[in-house]
Amino acid sequence: MVERWLPDGFTQVFFTSGGSESTDSAIRLARSYQLCKGRPERWKVVGRHPSYHGMTVGTISVASHSTRQKGFEPLMLPFPKVPWDDAAAVVEIIEREGPETIAGFMAEPITGAAGACLTASDDYWRTVTEICHRYDILLISDEVMCGYGRTGINFGFQHFPFEPDVIVGGKGLGGGYVPLGAVAARTEVGEVLKEAGFMYFTFTGNDAACAASVAVLDIMEREGLVERAAKMGAVLGDRLHAEFDGHPGVVEVRGRGMFYGVELRVSQQQVVAEALSRDVWIYPAGSGPVPSAVMLAPPFVVSDDEIDQMVAVTRASIDAVMSK
Repeated sequence: MVERWLPDGFTQVFFTSGGSESTDSAIRLARSYQLCKGRPERWKVVGRHPSYHGMTVGTISVASHSTRQKGFEPLMLPFPKVPWDDAAAVVEIIEREGPETIAGFMAEPITGAAGACLTASDDYWRTVTEICHRYDILLISDEVMCGYGRTGINFGFQHFPFEPDVIVGGKGLGGGYVPLGAVAARTEVGEVLKEAGFMYFTFTGNDAACAASVAVLDIMEREGLVERAAKMGAVLGDRLHAEFDGHPGVVEVRGRGMFYGVELRVSQQQVVAEALSRDVWIYPAGSGPVPSAVMLAPPFVVSDDEIDQMVAVTRASIDAVMSK
């Protein structure tokens, strides 16, 4: 991980059993970091609207995904939220809440299940990075969905002027075969935590999952699959735009690499059902400002014919829902 995958400066890594454990651990890490620096009043982790970070009580609290939070509201921590694309609102809420109360800021570089590949501007990420670093707020990049080559580059944040202190990963780290996630931090963050220590999980770094993950990462490097995700992702994007730009049932197509969202004017659940009736699964997404969308995130080894099939079935499914 440190030698071949992570950016320079990220030398501290521990493993979990998946994405939710990783993001939840990053929340605890941000709190522990501030405690070790003698700042017990810093406990809040700022989240974005919309967003999704997992299904622990901590992660549903920092996220903003109405469907997946429903019913758990009494358990949720009152973490502050900012819009996904408003840099001025980030500055305003940190100053209003008081930076002396904030431990971390968690963000998906490219929003997954909650927003179907919403992507903020470079100016947004410059502002977020600058204010977090100015006040020593740990900036956490949630790469569970968009990391490990998914967007045609090792990590999603590398598309932007986004400089995290912590990188959270899952899903692709095990290639879909084993439950494994990871939390990586800059050296200086790890140094702060050394004296206090950090509590892990029973199956942290278990041998079988780590061995499988090493094999997955070796295959990805040997077969050039990150580069292939970029190349075939461009094909997927071109075909989606050609099919849906201007389509009356579609608001927008957006994404990078093998990670695309199609925002809909019709019910995503109905579109998914129509696609399943055609033997293709499409991922339903959306919350808040993106009420209905689907996502396409195929394997890095996807063929041209399979991309054609995915796009054609998505089109047929949307058209079928509109006709009803």
